[in-house]
Amino acid sequence: MTLKAQDLFLFVGAGASRSVPAALPMFDELRRRILVGLNLPADESEDPRARASAKLAPEVFMLALSQGGVNVPSWLGDVLGAGEPNAAHHAVARLAAAGAAVWTVNFDQLIERAGGPGLVPCAWPAGPAEGAKLLKPHGTLGGELIVNAEAVLRGLPPAWEERLRADVRGRTVVFLGYRGLDLDFQPIWDDVLAAAGDVLWFDLPDPEEDRRKRLLLAGKEASGRLRLLPPVPPPEGVAPAANPSWDFVHWCRTEGLVDVEQDLVLRLFEEPKSAFVPLPGGSLAQARPVLQGLLGEIGAARRSYRALLRRPAHFVAAVRGLLALRLHHGGRGVARVLTGAWLLPPVGRLRAVRRRALFTRLTVLSKAGKYRAVLRGTGRLTATSGSTPWILRSAALRSSASLDEAVDAGATAWTLARAEGHPVRVAHAAFQRTLALMWADRLDEARTCLEQHLEPYAALAANRWVAWADFVRGGLAVREGDAEAATAHFRRSEDRFRGEALDDGVSSVLVARLAVLRLRGPDSGFQEALEDIERFRRTSGRQRLRYARRHRFMRHAVLLERAEFARVHTRDIDEARRLYEEVAASPYPLHAAHGHLGLAMLEAEHRHPPEHARVALAVADRIGARRHVRHARALLAAPGPGRAPEFFFC
Repeated sequence: MTLKAQDLFLFVGAGASRSVPAALPMFDELRRRILVGLNLPADESEDPRARASAKLAPEVFMLALSQGGVNVPSWLGDVLGAGEPNAAHHAVARLAAAGAAVWTVNFDQLIERAGGPGLVPCAWPAGPAEGAKLLKPHGTLGGELIVNAEAVLRGLPPAWEERLRADVRGRTVVFLGYRGLDLDFQPIWDDVLAAAGDVLWFDLPDPEEDRRKRLLLAGKEASGRLRLLPPVPPPEGVAPAANPSWDFVHWCRTEGLVDVEQDLVLRLFEEPKSAFVPLPGGSLAQARPVLQGLLGEIGAARRSYRALLRRPAHFVAAVRGLLALRLHHGGRGVARVLTGAWLLPPVGRLRAVRRRALFTRLTVLSKAGKYRAVLRGTGRLTATSGSTPWILRSAALRSSASLDEAVDAGATAWTLARAEGHPVRVAHAAFQRTLALMWADRLDEARTCLEQHLEPYAALAANRWVAWADFVRGGLAVREGDAEAATAHFRRSEDRFRGEALDDGVSSVLVARLAVLRLRGPDSGFQEALEDIERFRRTSGRQRLRYARRHRFMRHAVLLERAEFARVHTRDIDEARRLYEEVAASPYPLHAAHGHLGLAMLEAEHRHPPEHARVALAVADRIGARRHVRHARALLAAPGPGRAPEFFFC
């Protein structure tokens, strides 16, 4: 069947404005200019802090700049108001005039300029006007813009979603220069496009991105109606280069939809000139500590705020910033001070102050591993309690009670955080739920939660959540026996944690890496890694973020790795038994189950009835640790001699 313009729904992303003569900067360039302008690390090849910032979503930076007093819409007007429509913009505008439905999340006005006076856009915050041919759900230059994380988390307004569903119904959907990362669209794309026809996607080739897009549109992929189109050879005489705008224009020509002048087409392959990107107007001093906090440089953020105390215009903002850092990154002393919040009467304005102080106290207790205190403090939660206590309860349940209950609490927290429009809480809730699923050995669910809930929202939250997402990926790779992939994920995670001096994150990676070294065999450097952990534990520094000093949970995890190495690789049975016995007495049921399981494996190997397997089975079954349950049952079903398989858990 021959396609006609009215059969098309076009969704245009920033990649369409990359090619000449538009030559607008992509966000990576804007991010680099922001960091350079604030004297923050910007070279990804030399500084792990810059590599860390590269995975954060644009909205995070825009929100930080806004909080730092920058007029972001005005600055974006200067940045994106330049350039002229390229061949892709002209093709899109002509398709719109011929009856295609066109949507774009771009702020620039290049499509409407290509279409002339007859192509009038309808942009948020107005509702989608009937008969509009160009819709801009994130706004347009000269008006209000959706530019920060909190706005994106509110989701697509109902009227816009209704119009989206109507516009795609029965049409061929074409994505142009779009990555599919907008979190107001991402959760609904697969459902919305169920009513569409084929989906064609023009973007730069990237195997990992292609995999993510197939997961994003799983329904279309399963039905065979998703086509990620490969690059098309360029016109004769032009050097080969991937260019989605050319691929799209070539497709329009091939299908007989529209044509574009050849001189404009050839300009798509010109090298764009390196244009100066103007920095935000006004003082950037206040934005610097906000971005430093976002990137995890807490010590540096404190120093920047202290410097601002000497400037009268920034004094109030500096005081607020220092107080926020103290509350969010304080230690047990903060928890003790906040205990007094119980004395505040829950009336009037004091109700909110009391509530926030108590939640902050529970956060500090959670970071210090006081999980029973957290469970007591969150024992009467309801759907109106807010996401923070549900997040803390999920973490406490995971480490000291029930993994399945931790999953459910994490799901409740995620839903509430989404409704609150708070990106950090959304990412934190997703992390707790994903990790609980992995520990419960619900691995397919863990992968889905990681890819659909944690990774997208981590990029919208802060550097540390991207690092924790990498950490979870490493753990899943260990479960799959893929030492190479686990090593790569843990390396990226460690780089990010070290970039912000978050020692708890670094410690978690170092301990988890022990399982990878056991996967590699007895000569993998396991003993050297143990020495590295001990040296790291003894390091100190005022600017280091180490919330859980002398945390027994982490210590017991190391003991279990040592015990497994002694049992399987060095065959030091006495050492293995001593270590298993110590962990079997752990107050953390997951570790206790693991310790008893290790003792049962030693019993079976030495022709003794694996009595400890019964204890391990009872504890593991109670908390929902399925991997431990399976191993314990296998030992009880076949208690004869023979070396039990190596156990991997991280």
